[in-house]
Amino acid sequence: MVLTVLLIFLLWSGGPENPRQADSLYRVRMSEFFYADDKEGFLETNRQLIVYHETHGNDKYLFNAYATYLDRLQVWGRLDEAMSALQEMSQKAQERQSELGQAVTEFCFGQFYLGNRQPREAEEHYRKAFGQLRKLGENSRAIRAGFNLQAVAMNLNTPESGLAINDSTQVLLESMELKAGKTDYNNRFKQARYRFVLLQRLNRLKEAEAMQDTMLRYSAIINDPSQEELAQTAIIQFEQLTGKKASAYERLDSLIVRNRRAGNWVKVARFRLALADYQRDNGDLALAVDNYRAYAAESDSAGLYRTNEQLNTLTKQYQLRELTMENAAARQRITALTIIAVLLLVLSLAVFMYAQSLKRKNRALYLASRENIQAEEKAEEALVERIGEQPTPEAGLYASLLSLMKEEELFKNPELSRDDICARLGTNRTYLAEAVKLCSGLTLGGFINHQRLRWAAEALSCKSDIPVQEIGEDAGFSSRSTFNRLFQEQYGMSPSSYRSASRS
Repeated sequence: MVLTVLLIFLLWSGGPENPRQADSLYRVRMSEFFYADDKEGFLETNRQLIVYHETHGNDKYLFNAYATYLDRLQVWGRLDEAMSALQEMSQKAQERQSELGQAVTEFCFGQFYLGNRQPREAEEHYRKAFGQLRKLGENSRAIRAGFNLQAVAMNLNTPESGLAINDSTQVLLESMELKAGKTDYNNRFKQARYRFVLLQRLNRLKEAEAMQDTMLRYSAIINDPSQEELAQTAIIQFEQLTGKKASAYERLDSLIVRNRRAGNWVKVARFRLALADYQRDNGDLALAVDNYRAYAAESDSAGLYRTNEQLNTLTKQYQLRELTMENAAARQRITALTIIAVLLLVLSLAVFMYAQSLKRKNRALYLASRENIQAEEKAEEALVERIGEQPTPEAGLYASLLSLMKEEELFKNPELSRDDICARLGTNRTYLAEAVKLCSGLTLGGFINHQRLRWAAEALSCKSDIPVQEIGEDAGFSSRSTFNRLFQEQYGMSPSSYRSASRS
């Protein structure tokens, strides 16, 4: 509070002459707004800081203030404003012919594209920023750009490029430490972790194993649980790659238990999904099925559609393997019959087994779908009950959307538009689409169809006297073919087969 009063006094008296002092005072005020969750107050003070540094002609503080402004807009989902501010920043750098301004602008462009999941575009801007910042001696931000380039290289599967950047960031880091006269353990850890993962990608496993020890040493020094978790994740990938699946499973179980105790259900679900994926890739299909089911129960919103899809696929694979083993055993028991008798027997057996297999498969898929629907509904109810307690604005908006869908069943309207939903929720199309994508992994249209299909599945199970086509229409589908196609994709069988499976 004292610093806030001092800032107001200095501004009233014409402002501090020292840009560094002014920057500190403004940022104190911004911190107060941030912790009070006053976004508008934060952004308004940030704009004042930009104007102050523009007036006093200090490029370094000016473009750092722009970078802070852009970061908050992007994190808070105000992407249209962020793009406008980014364009303004770029024009300002050109007008002032500021090399530093252009370098920081390139860095911010990279951040923007990376946040929008456009790694190729992000790479182009980060690479420019990395070169320009190194040339200007801005080593701290250059290292950040270098680390982001390495992350992009892993995303684009170009580990050779990432390792070359890693070599360059190593030189920068040593230069910074020499100047400061002390070791930067946080950046040393990041440097080692990126190198460890990149060496894995290049299949240079002996070098990666040696780097693992270095990474763990720095992790122990900084003693940061979040960084230690990143190290464990990298080691799990290495163990999966080198065939140490039991150890990888054990580490993932440990991360799941740790985050469950901490009540971090987003991470619990993420690590559970990673465990199930590894078990699937290793052929441990029964374990994978169990963990995909656990993931569906633990997840409070994200990835439920993918869970259904993966679970249906795994169930089919698992049953197919069992069926193959049964057929192999049956063939061993077949005695020496005449060719015609064998052909007739095999044909009859094949027809019978196909019919039984199809019936069993549909029943298994139906039961799995019912479990997943119940898990989804339970997770959504929990999310709706905590609308005011969501950790992010996107999660809060998504919870409000779920509540609206449950209470009013808007999806039943075949003419339902994005604008109708936005009007009911008091938001815009871009923000709504981003929230749905972030929390469910679906587009808004996919989310609406998912709600329709789930309602239709419930109706097919309970309302045996209503024709299938009428249920599709009641669910909000104007086209019978669209309803049948989407239902088949989501539940692995046609609506008619789904109703039959519910009765068997």
